[in-house]
Amino acid sequence: MTEVEERLHAALSRHALERTATGYRRVHPGAGTSSLEIRPVPAADAAAPAATTATAATTATATAIVDVVSDYEPAGLPSLHAAGIARLNALAVHGAYDRQEGRLRQRAQFTLYAVESTADLATRLILEAFGAQLPFGRSIAQSIASATVLEQHRAHHAMPKDWGAPLAEQELRSTVEAMERLGLAAACRGNVVWAELPLHGDCPTRAIDPNAQTALFEVHAGVLHPIAGAGYLASISLPFGARPVDPAELCRRLNAAEFELVDFVPRLGAWGMQGTQDLPGYHCFLPCPNPYGGMHHALMWWCAQRAAWIRDRYWDAERGIVFDREPATTPA
Repeated sequence: MTEVEERLHAALSRHALERTATGYRRVHPGAGTSSLEIRPVPAADAAAPAATTATAATTATATAIVDVVSDYEPAGLPSLHAAGIARLNALAVHGAYDRQEGRLRQRAQFTLYAVESTADLATRLILEAFGAQLPFGRSIAQSIASATVLEQHRAHHAMPKDWGAPLAEQELRSTVEAMERLGLAAACRGNVVWAELPLHGDCPTRAIDPNAQTALFEVHAGVLHPIAGAGYLASISLPFGARPVDPAELCRRLNAAEFELVDFVPRLGAWGMQGTQDLPGYHCFLPCPNPYGGMHHALMWWCAQRAAWIRDRYWDAERGIVFDREPATTPA
């Protein structure tokens, strides 16, 4: 059993939760069901190479997968088609929305390793997801109906809107330096750090060539979410030459593909449609009432790994995301 699993059991065993064969479950009458499942990684999968040939290889052995899932009761929720779910995922907190057997579901996932260098952060994120995924998730889904409903849920949750402590400037600078050590163009200003990973070609940044095929990822600190209050927002923007034919299906398939991976960064955000053109993009919002040391670095690293996964598995210089292309064996 990993250190994170021990911490999870110690924390959750103190609460009135239904114990299942693989984890914990809680029924929210009239709202839905939350579950946390810990399942071991088969030895063959644990020994496989990392899921991405990104900026560095994963050397620790994946031993378990934690799934945090909320199944929502349909009463009181809007009827969402595929595009509606993809737009909802641009606001998701603690995992991606999807439909399972006609009902709205939200899922987050975390890989645990035999040697865990960030046990404190991993335990915190998993526990927060299990406790807040359903309350936030249901409120966010209901809030798309009207501004009045949004204001009601915002008042109900009463999450902190401002940080009581300032963000240390060195936090941003050290994150930029870490990205630059990986060979990426990176910079910071105010409370945001951004970097770019080339998907094709030699140009390292869109600042040099606006048409450069780079994945732009950034982490904003102290951002205010409509429901979940202040926190960190990580995002990835891809250089689509034109709007995909079916952006909602593209987002759905990317989210589903992430959940099939074993050795991968946390699946705490979602691919969703954003902007007036409904372009697919990745968003991960983590509620946080004050700056959390190392969060910028962790989120930027996760974005870099995710962008490299897109590059190696799905990116085509002419067509953008292509699901049937042969994965690259080495970085482009």
